[in-house]
Amino acid sequence: MGAVNSRLAPLLRWLGLTMVVILLLQLAAVLVGIDWSDDTTLPLLTGPLVALGPLGFLGLLVALMGSRLETPHRRQTPLRWVICCLSTLLALGMLVAIPFSLDRGAGDPLQVENLELGRQALKEARQFRDDAQQVKAVGEQLAQAGQLAADASDDDKIKAAETMIDEQIAQMDQQLKRVEGQQKRQSQQRLIGGTGSAAVMAVAFVLLALTAVL
Repeated sequence: MGAVNSRLAPLLRWLGLTMVVILLLQLAAVLVGIDWSDDTTLPLLTGPLVALGPLGFLGLLVALMGSRLETPHRRQTPLRWVICCLSTLLALGMLVAIPFSLDRGAGDPLQVENLELGRQALKEARQFRDDAQQVKAVGEQLAQAGQLAADASDDDKIKAAETMIDEQIAQMDQQLKRVEGQQKRQSQQRLIGGTGSAAVMAVAFVLLALTAVL
């Protein structure tokens, strides 16, 4: 059994360290890809960290298991201190990423901008509907386009214009509510899959750091 452990321990140690190296390379690629000079949008950190977190946790855990098998009677070794430090850094990284996922601007900036434009357009459409002169002008345009009877009265023109504008406003309102609902669901997904997972991973890395040196 001791011979098996002596062969398995180095394999586990290097396998775990390899996974940690892959994690660091992936994190470096994420950090390099962020435009830090752009102040208009928040960097997307939570998603990549949460996605890569299990890889780092598993790598450090496997390396720790290898170290325990190789030197079971030694409580603290240089490798275990390295595992403790890396686990602590990753735990801090998870905690730092949580505010980014909670921020309202953490979603797709283009979608947020389109949503604001939609709200503004709906507001202007309702203001247009409340303007009697504008509604009357639309009625005249409908009559000139042949969409109303030739002998349509002014009241008929106004009613037709009001009906058309109301239908357009209803469509805009429905579309806006659909987009708002989609944004709300995405926010809930970030809260559960991003913030919640980051918090759990932070606790897991803290426990792993303590396990490495205790």
